[in-house]
Amino acid sequence: MSRIALIRAGVVANVIEADLAFASTLPGCDAAMDAGAAGPGWLLVAGDLVPPAAPATEDLAETKQRLRERATALRWEHETGGITVAGVRVLTGVEDQNRIATALIGAPATLDFKAESGWVTLTLAELQGIADAITTHVQACFSAERAHHEAIDALTSLAGAAEYDVEAGWP
Repeated sequence: MSRIALIRAGVVANVIEADLAFASTLPGCDAAMDAGAAGPGWLLVAGDLVPPAAPATEDLAETKQRLRERATALRWEHETGGITVAGVRVLTGVEDQNRIATALIGAPATLDFKAESGWVTLTLAELQGIADAITTHVQACFSAERAHHEAIDALTSLAGAAEYDVEAGWP
């Protein structure tokens, strides 16, 4: 599994955690490639992914807003990108969280569970452990987003904003 950029019309439309061969078969994309640090909105230029350039007329407030939007997009990518718990790779999107929460209500002593890594049989305690790990992961993503928003809000110059690394510090 790798971070794969899904490209539509020369722009990264989405970044997913998947196998490149699988991602290349997804409909609605012109191309799929290793994302590296790229995120939605990055451009495919001569075979390389590059961040979109800030408009030359962008002021500090607009730059800060763009950085906050990127931090929010990164939070979503990390939040829904999945985690591995005790060797079981599970997805962490809202639907996945809801399915696990529902399974915990009145679950039998053991249950079949389709993780991203394949079928497993889990005890109720193991499923609760996965739910707890997902909750911790999601909270860490929101905490990182908040830290980025607060740091971005504290920026006082365009030069400082240009140097700010919104890609760092994610769980």
